[in-house]
Amino acid sequence: MQCLYVGMTSKTPQERFKQHKTGYINKKGHKLSANIVEKYGMYLRSSLYQHIAPLKTRAEALEMEKNLALALRRKRYAVWFN
Repeated sequence: MQCLYVGMTSKTPQERFKQHKTGYINKKGHKLSANIVEKYGMYLRSSLYQHIAPLKTRAEALEMEKNLALALRRKRYAVWFN
């Protein structure tokens, strides 16, 4: 079973992955990277998200994040998300 992390972002997936891998801390001193991705993340699986169009609201993004994580779990992936 492969392990996946699902998250939402206003950045490109590539930019966000880089933030996770470098342990990104914002200007206010808050860590904005997931420890699990920073430690274990290896690469992006674009085939699992490229079909998703940008969403207009945070509420839509939160719902999509939850639904995508559940759909991937049904396909027998181990999935972490916020």
